[in-house]
Amino acid sequence: MIRFWIGWPIFRVVALFYRYRCSGYENVPRKGPLLVVANHNSRKDPVAINLALKRPVRFMAKKEAFDPRNSLFECLMVRIFFAYPVDRERPGPEAVRRTVEYLERGECVGIFPEGTRHDDSKLYPFTHGAAYFAWKTGVPVLPVGITEDKGKDYHINIGKPFRVPKLEGRPHKVLPELTRLIRDKVRELLPPDWEVLEEEEGSIQVPQ
Repeated sequence: MIRFWIGWPIFRVVALFYRYRCSGYENVPRKGPLLVVANHNSRKDPVAINLALKRPVRFMAKKEAFDPRNSLFECLMVRIFFAYPVDRERPGPEAVRRTVEYLERGECVGIFPEGTRHDDSKLYPFTHGAAYFAWKTGVPVLPVGITEDKGKDYHINIGKPFRVPKLEGRPHKVLPELTRLIRDKVRELLPPDWEVLEEEEGSIQVPQ
C-alpha cells in the first residue's frame, strides 16, 4: 500500500503529458471487493485506471512484464501497482485461485477481457475470464471505457457498478451470456462511432 501512495502522485504528474482526464469517479466504491473490467488500448491503461479510481487495482499482467530486461518502465509500473503475473498462453489454476482470493479479501482486481492491447477504435470480443470471476464471487463489476486520441486526449470513463445475475448451470453454459452483459456495459462508455466486432466464444479456461 505504501508504494501505491508513493507512486500515485509521480504517475499522476506523468499522466498530464498524455492529456489524461477522468469522468465518472463518483461511481467508484471506496471500500469492498470490486472487479474492474475495461477495454485495452495501451500500456498506460493499468496505471491510468489506478489513478482514476484512487485505490489500488491489481491487474493480471503477462509474466514478461516483470522482467526489467524487456521494459524497465513497464516492470516498474506492474510492481508499484500490485499487478500479478500470468502466463497468457496457459493461465492455469494458480491465476484463477489468486484472483478469487484477492476479491474474497475485499481487494480491487482489474481485467482486460479483450486479452491484449488494440490501438484502434474497435471493441474486440471478450474472453470469459471477467464473467467467470463476477459469477463465481458475486462481487460488483465496475465497467470502464478507455479512449485515446494520441497527443490530444486520453479519457477514462467510469460507469456504475453492477452485479451479474446468479445464473444456475455449468460455467460453459452461463458465461457467454454474462460476458455479453459485461461487454455491453463497457460499450456504453465508449463513443458511439466505435466499431463493435462480432463476439466469439472466449478462450480462457475456467474450472468446470
